[in-house]
Amino acid sequence: MPKKIEDIISEYGFYITSPKGTSMYPMIKPDCREICILKAESVQKYDVALYIRKSGDYVLHRILDKNENGYICCGDNQWTLEYNVTEDMIIGKLDYWYKGKKKHTVNDKGYLRYVKFWCGSLKRRRFILFFMHLIWRTKNLCREILKKFFGKNK
Repeated sequence: MPKKIEDIISEYGFYITSPKGTSMYPMIKPDCREICILKAESVQKYDVALYIRKSGDYVLHRILDKNENGYICCGDNQWTLEYNVTEDMIIGKLDYWYKGKKKHTVNDKGYLRYVKFWCGSLKRRRFILFFMHLIWRTKNLCREILKKFFGKNK
């Protein structure tokens, strides 16, 4: 039986994987080849935490705040907050990831600027993501139309 992620992190202190999904886009893209999750002794605002939902799903989202019921988290490609993420649900936090061939860490100056801009305002993020998703949908629709009429993807 394969080991659970939390068992690997507990045993080795880290876990390396390829991410799935788009919730942390644009920072972590679906084609990202590798991310490293470290064992989380403690987490703080703006850390990217790996946690297990009550449903058993593993989630990699950013911590945006904390209240009396736990942490408030959200993926960078989302604007709906997830409440009540407790300490016992968190099993690790992001240490590094790759964009193309370039390795990025949570201490990079560019990353820290990104966090300040992207996480500073959920309203700004919602506005930007609305237009980004609109552009992506329009682009995909145009591709499908071209493919239908001309038989190739332009």
